[in-house]
Amino acid sequence: MEMERSGFRKIPLMIMPFGGAPKHKEEMVILENVLRSDLKRSHVFELIETRDIGISADHPMPPGSSVMVKAAKAGVLALVWAKLDTQNNGWVLESYAYETAKGDQVVGVKIFGGKKKLRNLAHRFSDKLTLHFTGEKGVAQSKVTYISDLSGEKEVYVMDYDGANKMRFTRDRSIAISPRWSNDASKIAYTSYRKGNPDLYVVDLKTGERKVLASFSGLNFSPSWSPLGDQLAFATTKDGNAEIYLINLDGTGLKRLTFNSSDDLSPSWSPSGKQIAFTSDRGGGPQIYVMDADGSNVHRLTFDGNYNTSPAWSPKGDWIAYACRNKERRLKICADRSDGSQSIAITESGRWDDESPSWALNGRELIFTSSRFGKNQILSIHLDGTHLRRLTSNPANNTSPSWSLR
Repeated sequence: MEMERSGFRKIPLMIMPFGGAPKHKEEMVILENVLRSDLKRSHVFELIETRDIGISADHPMPPGSSVMVKAAKAGVLALVWAKLDTQNNGWVLESYAYETAKGDQVVGVKIFGGKKKLRNLAHRFSDKLTLHFTGEKGVAQSKVTYISDLSGEKEVYVMDYDGANKMRFTRDRSIAISPRWSNDASKIAYTSYRKGNPDLYVVDLKTGERKVLASFSGLNFSPSWSPLGDQLAFATTKDGNAEIYLINLDGTGLKRLTFNSSDDLSPSWSPSGKQIAFTSDRGGGPQIYVMDADGSNVHRLTFDGNYNTSPAWSPKGDWIAYACRNKERRLKICADRSDGSQSIAITESGRWDDESPSWALNGRELIFTSSRFGKNQILSIHLDGTHLRRLTSNPANNTSPSWSLR
């Protein structure tokens, strides 16, 4: 069986052809393909094809006992099957998973969705499978927000985690930068020049309400949400140089955290809420530092190279990813253990720049911006440097991605 570079053994799983009315054949194929892609991207499952172990896939139906036995003998741990139907002008996907050893059904759920939410049915099924077999939440329903100049202006966009369903989110007709999800994915904070000054905004996705959170003279940028979602850390140049502040979501409680003649910016909260990583050039060139959430106990994290910036703290708390400049003077994605005990390079050398990392909820995958295709595009990659995937491919520049944690 296939194994991860870390030595983790993947779970052998086989998808049986989905059932449903013949008129829904096209939709069933889409669902199978989306589910297959989700499970591969999870880095948890090893997908076994029915043809590889001599099982007929001509008649879509729940797997019988003979199929279970044959799959089990071939080393397949789980079988997955679903049936698509319509209900109340929408879709319903009856979704099942079976453990082959005893033939037990271990997942059985009906997933409902609107006519335009077909792909989401497969994403939800994938996350249920991941949760059942691993005990951790899947990422297939998560979203990515980012900046694109596709319209001619730099606006905020949102897409599914796999690059599908791209949608323009703002229409500021100006310059937007640094969009960031709240931890519950209900809000997006970003900076916009829509009124002339680069102000910090928060948009509630449920209500559509947009409010100005910080409009100090100068730059107000690089927001980072606290784990509880009640505060943002951000950088502002209202004091002359860039300094990091905290502010409550209602605009009160402004508190300065850094006091330095150099620039301090790009804060990133630890998942515990007790610490904040940030970029500072107080040592001569930009490096990654860590401080307590009240601004105390500042210490330097990165020492390799003379240019390290844009930290992103893993949701697991164990790694801090950042953009590092290598010996060829190109930006790449690196990561350090949060305690400083280990440093790794994630993206390979080449005549392009990789920057602006953001983590998936599972702490195993990141997205980032890369210029390797000419225009800046958004890619995803596994922490160990494998499974590189391109998420955007339009003729625009697509930058500054943020991966939702839900």
